[in-house]
Amino acid sequence: MKFVKKIKLLMLGIFISIMGLGAQEDILKESLTTEQNKLMEEQRTLIKTNRNAFKSSLTAEQLAILENVTLSKQERREALIKTFTEDQKFLLEENKAKVNRLKEQFRATLTTEQRQQIRTRSKNRRGEDRNELRESVKSDRMKKRKQKDNG
Repeated sequence: MKFVKKIKLLMLGIFISIMGLGAQEDILKESLTTEQNKLMEEQRTLIKTNRNAFKSSLTAEQLAILENVTLSKQERREALIKTFTEDQKFLLEENKAKVNRLKEQFRATLTTEQRQQIRTRSKNRRGEDRNELRESVKSDRMKKRKQKDNG
């Protein structure tokens, strides 16, 4: 039971770090230094590479769980976590650590004004805007599923 909670926390941590990346990307490009832009690009590349490496490690059974639309998001996550191999668990932990190190490097380069700008944008995104984004993503996914079913 404790192990499942740890994996859930790990997945939540990865999700939060990815969401944090989204907040970082909202900073106006001209307010970032060349070094900061480079760190953000490294972070994006690392996340994509990690995601692809993890996806390529999934078995046919695990992919079937992910594609099972009869399960809720929570049920899919729980079912998938139960099937993780030790290597996959290690890969997730390692990926999370790498992303966190890059995020810390990025944060260390931020000026006070840039930090304030991030906080302000984050506060502005809460509430209605976030719900609109969530609904937009949800409708896009539904359209893709319908196209996939019809195609």
